[in-house]
Amino acid sequence: MSHRAWWLVIAAIVSLGIAVALQEGLRRNAADVPSTDAPSASASDPTRVSPVATTPAASAELRAAHDAAMRDAVSAVHAYLAALFKDDRSEADALWIHGRPATQGEADLRTLEGVTGLRVDNERPQPLDAAPVPTALRVPVRLRIGGQGPLRRYTGHYDLRRDGEAWRITAASIDPSPAQR
Repeated sequence: MSHRAWWLVIAAIVSLGIAVALQEGLRRNAADVPSTDAPSASASDPTRVSPVATTPAASAELRAAHDAAMRDAVSAVHAYLAALFKDDRSEADALWIHGRPATQGEADLRTLEGVTGLRVDNERPQPLDAAPVPTALRVPVRLRIGGQGPLRRYTGHYDLRRDGEAWRITAASIDPSPAQR
């Protein structure tokens, strides 16, 4: 085939792709338009879902709020761990609910001195409630802490709850990792 023929084949494939995408878009829009033949539900019907809640825009806003909540909670854990190894722990303690850290859960971390490096790897936060935008999360973490002596490794999780506009830590379960071979 000549060079010109190849360009015609490519143009035909692109045109076909555009036509299919256009048809799919029109089909979806037609499915979103309510039928005039269908009986309308009364406004007092408690089982009826609000049309606002089912629109793609509302769904996108809900998803964005969900993702932002997840990011904010992870950022709160990272900020807490960054402040934990400072000489003055008041900044770290303020990130706990009621401004007081739990007496158990991460006691070994609080005994470390001379920390010179910290690496925090977290997994995806796990919602602890059924709300579309979670107000309680569990953030699994793996920590590598450098300082005096050998590199220390810890695994566990932090539980957080939305307190007004900020995430606060409600519980922790951080344990030393088994020695690596």
